[in-house]
Amino acid sequence: MSGVDRKPYLTATTLTQALLDDCHDNLENRLEMICDIEAPGGNTIYASDRNKYVGGVFYEALLVFPVIGRTVGDWLTPELQFSTLNLELSNVDGRFNNYLPGGADFANWIGKTVTVKLGIAEASGTYTTVFHGTITDVGGFMRTVKSIKIIARDDYDKVNKTFPVAAFREAQYPKIEPKNIGKLLPVIYGDWTTTTAPAPASVPGFIVNGNDPMVTFKEKTIVNLTAPASPAVFTVLDHDFENDDLVQLTTSGTLPTPFLPAVDYYVQVTGQDTFELALVAAGASINSTVAGTGDHKVIAAPTASYRDLSLVVADRDLTFFDAESVYLKRNDIYTVVPSSEITVGGGNKSFVVAQNTAVLWVAAAAYTFESTDEFFVKVKGHDLPGFQDNLIEQARDILKVYGGLTSGEFHANWDTYRSKASPSQSAIVSIKSRVWINEAQTALSYALSMLEQVRLEAFIDRTLMVKINSLHFEDWNSAPTHKVKNWDVVRDSFQTQTEERNNFNAAQGAFNYLPDVNQNAYSTAIFQNAPAIAQIGKRIAKRIVFPNLYVQSQAEDQIKEILRLASSSFEVITFALTWRSLLQDIGGFVGIEVDIGSSVFDNVPAMIREIGYDPTGLKILAKVWSMAMVPFPGYVPGYTGTVGGYSATIVEET
Repeated sequence: MSGVDRKPYLTATTLTQALLDDCHDNLENRLEMICDIEAPGGNTIYASDRNKYVGGVFYEALLVFPVIGRTVGDWLTPELQFSTLNLELSNVDGRFNNYLPGGADFANWIGKTVTVKLGIAEASGTYTTVFHGTITDVGGFMRTVKSIKIIARDDYDKVNKTFPVAAFREAQYPKIEPKNIGKLLPVIYGDWTTTTAPAPASVPGFIVNGNDPMVTFKEKTIVNLTAPASPAVFTVLDHDFENDDLVQLTTSGTLPTPFLPAVDYYVQVTGQDTFELALVAAGASINSTVAGTGDHKVIAAPTASYRDLSLVVADRDLTFFDAESVYLKRNDIYTVVPSSEITVGGGNKSFVVAQNTAVLWVAAAAYTFESTDEFFVKVKGHDLPGFQDNLIEQARDILKVYGGLTSGEFHANWDTYRSKASPSQSAIVSIKSRVWINEAQTALSYALSMLEQVRLEAFIDRTLMVKINSLHFEDWNSAPTHKVKNWDVVRDSFQTQTEERNNFNAAQGAFNYLPDVNQNAYSTAIFQNAPAIAQIGKRIAKRIVFPNLYVQSQAEDQIKEILRLASSSFEVITFALTWRSLLQDIGGFVGIEVDIGSSVFDNVPAMIREIGYDPTGLKILAKVWSMAMVPFPGYVPGYTGTVGGYSATIVEET
């Protein structure tokens, strides 16, 4: 008789690869799913596809589980896709009627949590979470005659938040010009004191008191003037005057008695749209006795002092503001503003420019503000101690501050890649990155686009943490321990195709986004893989954008490495695997050892790109990249015709 334990799952307390291998060899296991659903009133519904006790809790056969999947998205078009879980709980016997409209426990289902775990039979210690999320606010709960339906979204759906979030509002900046109301305050990271050509500085300052009549010295229309009245009340919509501003009155007819043109008066503010006038500062308001005629206006007195111009640069504190490098742009001519005319505000995120002094001259006159004036500055972005210019740390901060993630939701390899120091083309610790953004977009999409620029991707791993996957050849596993063999593949599920979307053999990079010109200011040379062009008989070119990188050599390094992969003609394999591959994860490598029809793979390393859990027969649905034609450190393909990969020769086109 055999001494092999044909039911190892009966005594298992942990879920390991060795256990899965044993169960696979014996063609039997007890891998099952359970689901905890938070119901209104603080109750929990414990459901499964079969009746059982797990950890002392009874899970009742109430539902059939859907497929639950995770992906790292498509290369060069990254997208962290979230699972949407559709559950239908049987309610034929009315057991959940109390949670339905009219029931004693009915309340809002939106936002309630749903957790799905997978493990071995009744052994609670073996269960691992494969989905955790909340019931959605759109169609998240409904009922039918026989069931209740629940739609939940993965927890990380919360990262789909737009940023920047701070906007220029009249309540905060009451003297702002109407054209600037609603514009978003920029988010800034990194060093904006260098590589700003063709302009001397590229970060704009937004004027926030351009509607102040003591800044502009422009007339404001008086829409109502009471006369006779004690005192006379002037109505000017959003006048923006302050107490004791020195003004004069003009008219197309006659002013109410006793007011006269070309006489200095002092403003006494009584409301947002109203004020009175006095003959001396803080003096008594003047009464009117006889009504005037015509249209009246108010303007700063010629002898009044110009109010300084106030500007805002960013939504959060900055680490540095270069007061020696403030530039006024008027009619496409840049004039440096002397530092003596600059007052930097707290947190380095705002500044003031003095007007009408003997120091700053424009067009042979002391500077006074015109509505078309623009100011550009040199600054360094938000403080990220020790990693100010680091792309990984910038992306992580965006996900935390604007996406709502916590430090504990990031896998430890974020620190690893943040500090990666070699080889030079992958030394992220040395790659310079910066961010300036003032248009609304999702924090997640922007962070993913940043990672893509240094050949990294983000995904949700098996432990439901945000993890980084590397497309750096030197990080790949040349000898995976987990092998996929013929008997691991569900019949008729093995499909291969050449990666077509990102298969190109020539490329140029656009880099160094500058906000003053609203475009990437520089381009790299065009690089190519000549053997790859010869192999397929045509040149396929792509332009790749690196808006956050601004050092040319570093952008060129990334272009070359991307070309090495894109020109290798790697294959994409999709298949359904048995539950022996349950513990594999996105970014991990498996060795493909299959001989299925014309598909023959002899221990070829393959990177997992998508993985899903199909409870029907507990199949593992996967998409992988085959490296059969992609040499990388430690792996030399046993096939002829390899032209790409780590050893590919990338040259500049001539």
